[in-house]
Amino acid sequence: MLRIGVMLDSLTTSAWVAKIIEDIQASEFADVSVVILNTPAVKQKPSLQKWVIDHWNLALYHHYARWDYQKYKTDPDAKAPRDLSMILSESQCIEVNPVRKGPADLFDEDDLVQIRAANLDVVLRFGFRILRGEILNVARYGTWSFHHDDNLAYRGRPPLFWEIYEENPVSGSVLQILNESLDGGHVIYRSYSATDFTSLYRNRNPIYWKTAEFALRRLRDLDSRGWSYIESLATYTEKDDYDRSIYRIPNTFQMMLFLWRLVLESFRNNISSRLTRRFEQWFVAIRKRSPNRGFDNALEYHIVHPPMDRFYADPFLFVRDGKTYLFFEDYRYSESRALISCAEVSSEGTLMEPVEVLRRPYHLSYPFLVEHEGIIYMIPESRQNGTVELYRADTFPTCWSLAAVLLRDVGAVDATIHRADGKFWMFAGLSNGRYSSCDELGLFYADSLFGPWTPHRNNPVVSDVRRARPAGALFYQDGKLIRPSQDCSKAYGYALCFSEVTVMNEMEYSEIPVGRIDPEWTSNNLGTHTYSRTDDFEIIDGKSMIKGKP
Repeated sequence: MLRIGVMLDSLTTSAWVAKIIEDIQASEFADVSVVILNTPAVKQKPSLQKWVIDHWNLALYHHYARWDYQKYKTDPDAKAPRDLSMILSESQCIEVNPVRKGPADLFDEDDLVQIRAANLDVVLRFGFRILRGEILNVARYGTWSFHHDDNLAYRGRPPLFWEIYEENPVSGSVLQILNESLDGGHVIYRSYSATDFTSLYRNRNPIYWKTAEFALRRLRDLDSRGWSYIESLATYTEKDDYDRSIYRIPNTFQMMLFLWRLVLESFRNNISSRLTRRFEQWFVAIRKRSPNRGFDNALEYHIVHPPMDRFYADPFLFVRDGKTYLFFEDYRYSESRALISCAEVSSEGTLMEPVEVLRRPYHLSYPFLVEHEGIIYMIPESRQNGTVELYRADTFPTCWSLAAVLLRDVGAVDATIHRADGKFWMFAGLSNGRYSSCDELGLFYADSLFGPWTPHRNNPVVSDVRRARPAGALFYQDGKLIRPSQDCSKAYGYALCFSEVTVMNEMEYSEIPVGRIDPEWTSNNLGTHTYSRTDDFEIIDGKSMIKGKP
């Protein structure tokens, strides 16, 4: 059982921090043995001159952050206060009064002796200021801390603000083992999310909830695989070549510029929505395959426009008895959900009249198809039902019946099956509902298509909004296994990323990006998020804004 210490400023803390502590206490491999509680002496009041300068420089940011929180606060709120008195009632509490030296907290030897005596494996820092000195070494495996930014690009504070200010589409977050370098410790978990430019709170809230999963994942790894595994992580030994200045709370002039841009963008959006009625419409585009074009070369696709009352997305090609069929998400605006439709593809690449083939009382999309033992199966996305469902073709391609539920009570999207080395592998975007399902990729394996399905020990095997969520069936190109995925950093389904799977077994998974298709392959396109192919055809989708009402 791992002995964990937590550093807190109070026993009342934020909800995302409380979730971490509650998860540790509920686990079978770790326990919060010690609470290191900050009881600082009363701070000396600053001089009037310093107070005026600080108020002028920082007040606008603090006013904005409070207003933004009240305006956009949602449930579940990662910042909501939670009382930990009961859940930590059996943990030893060590009250400390650190020495304040500039922005840092230093611990005196008496406090360090008490903490060392607890024989801790890991200390998790949730309170205090910048830590310096021996407190970083009191636990066997160090003091772990969250940094809600990508420490390769942003160090300092405030968390997840400067990505919005600098219009960076990606916001990072890390779990690191602290050292004397500010935000420059050994990173043991890194994740990337899409930046929400409309609000600081809306950018932070899902990321805080996502990072609440990091600590337990790495503590489980430490318990089951040992310290050598933590040291073997690619991020642990990465070179620290950060060469930017340390970020600070934005001053008044920076905040005036920031707020002006927010107001201007909101004004533009309101005027545009009032003057021009538009709606999003996905479409599909098909072409014949050519040896002169790579899969990431998007030339010569022919667009198939759907009727105005629906959109077509998530296209999958399938060949049966010499004929090519296209299955796709057929979204009906009037119903606010989609069903699965199918159209036969002519030898010239034109589509015959689509027909409805699968409808459920909940939303369906991403109709992944696989043939197994002479039977054709479909796995449409059914996240709205909390399941991953397998349907059997009773009469292909029009009649389908439920054959099995592969996963239950799971927030899985775009399940994609690949068979290799005698096993079935399932890829799916995963989320607990508190953060985007575009951020993390789950991998499962089974000896049978019907399961049982075992989660990969490294789940999520990808934690990067730029290439996590599946975007079509895996395929081989020049002997390399390629996995299509979505880049959702600038918008949902913004672009396609293709990654070569370099390792895939029950112990390890790794991939490296090797190509992409951005939406610029056709004019006025806003997204591209699915790729499928056969020996004869390739197909992708796109998204445009259409004037009028659907």
